[in-house]
Amino acid sequence: MSQIIPLFKRMAVKEPSDNIGEGRLEKFFIFTISEKVFAIPAVDISEVAAYSSLIEIPHNSEIISGVVNVRGNIIPIVNLRKRLDLLPDYQITGKTKIIYFKAKQDFFIGMIVDDIDFRLTEGIILPKSNTNQIPNDKDIAEVVMEEKNTESHFPVFFIDNYIKQNEFSDLQKVLESF
Repeated sequence: MSQIIPLFKRMAVKEPSDNIGEGRLEKFFIFTISEKVFAIPAVDISEVAAYSSLIEIPHNSEIISGVVNVRGNIIPIVNLRKRLDLLPDYQITGKTKIIYFKAKQDFFIGMIVDDIDFRLTEGIILPKSNTNQIPNDKDIAEVVMEEKNTESHFPVFFIDNYIKQNEFSDLQKVLESF
């Protein structure tokens, strides 16, 4: 994938410590979807690219928008806007980007975002709850960031938390069809 994201990852990864999980200091990117702002750990992003047209595919999953071809690799694009209680349609602008993640199932997934701030910001993850269900605003971790003597709180976005197990199977089937 892109050369700039591995550089960000090296900058974001700190030396190993016993302080693993919630409460640890990490580097984040801030992105928006339909005016809702999220923080995402920099180490979770594989690449950020300009929006490119999606290839429509027949499917019966509510979260699969289509696929893109990235340097010969087919990557499914998920639409989590409904799951995040946002308007279901994208408004494609010059700021629209696709964020690529490597899911825990060991394949890449893309997601369209309205904008992303490429400045790495340090923050501390605070736990909200330990639920095994799809998170909502009340039960996801948040990150606290301090900048210029002000404190900001953002929900932390972990892609694997927003996709159900059967949807991972659907994404895998899409990949196998190519």
